[in-house]
Amino acid sequence: MTYLVTGGRGFIGSYVVRDLVRQGERVIVHDFFTDDGLLETILTPEERNEITVINSSSYDFAELARLIVDYQITHLIHMVSMLHPASNENPVWAEKINNLSFVNALEAARLWSLRLVWASSVVVFGPRHYHPQEAVPNDAPHHPTTVYAACKSFNEFLANHYHRTWGVDHIGLRFTLVYGPGRTRGASSFVMRLMREPALGRPTVVPFADDEVDWQYVEDISRLVIACAKAESPRTRIYNTQCDVRSVREAGAYVKSLLPDADIQYEPGTFGVAWKLDATALQEEIGFQWQYPMEAGIRKTINFFRSQAGLPSV
Repeated sequence: MTYLVTGGRGFIGSYVVRDLVRQGERVIVHDFFTDDGLLETILTPEERNEITVINSSSYDFAELARLIVDYQITHLIHMVSMLHPASNENPVWAEKINNLSFVNALEAARLWSLRLVWASSVVVFGPRHYHPQEAVPNDAPHHPTTVYAACKSFNEFLANHYHRTWGVDHIGLRFTLVYGPGRTRGASSFVMRLMREPALGRPTVVPFADDEVDWQYVEDISRLVIACAKAESPRTRIYNTQCDVRSVREAGAYVKSLLPDADIQYEPGTFGVAWKLDATALQEEIGFQWQYPMEAGIRKTINFFRSQAGLPSV
């Protein structure tokens, strides 16, 4: 099999690329982002030599089509996203990167009969108060409140349209709060300061301390993406995901248990997202098992930062 990973230099995309290579798959990386830093950090030099990296805009359909034909692509994994708040600040580019690139991926999947796995987001559902059930159902109505959320909501409409009209074989995944080494962008990256700064012996201030969030460690997310790429065609096409819903303060307490001298201050408030989702359909149809509860992911992330700084593990 040959996998084309659009956004393969990004946070989630880099881990997907690494894990596909380790499974012996042929991988082509397609990205307009030109920084190879994360790929070089998490891949060995030998693994890095196994992948082909193409610099190009994902909203250029002709370029995407050329890659699919030239490299005989069998699977398309679409991880391209312009996150919040960047999307709010530049809606024109948000539409190109989040929507135009995605409809190109759908069109490619239609024309070349590819399995397409792509990233949606919990933010399509909007704030908690819109949803009477604590665990938001898989088919709950959307109430986007940002440009990024609206882009993802429209992408879900497009994906369902392509599936109903042309039978396009896609699986979308509504990620929640994905964290781990390499997470630097997006509003929900605030949790990284809870791990990075204490790991390096620096004080930190963490916002949204009154919230409970769903902690999704990036290596689990990579495994989930690949599992969906290789799964049989499911009944459901866009899935809620859910790993470990725990409070921000509980996470901070765990960091303090590892690093007793950590100086962590908290700002009150909540992020404004309905983090608790009903992921029954994902479990029943894909059968995915999470490996990283909050503690395991936080500890691994802290030790990554400490290793990079030449400090001992905790």
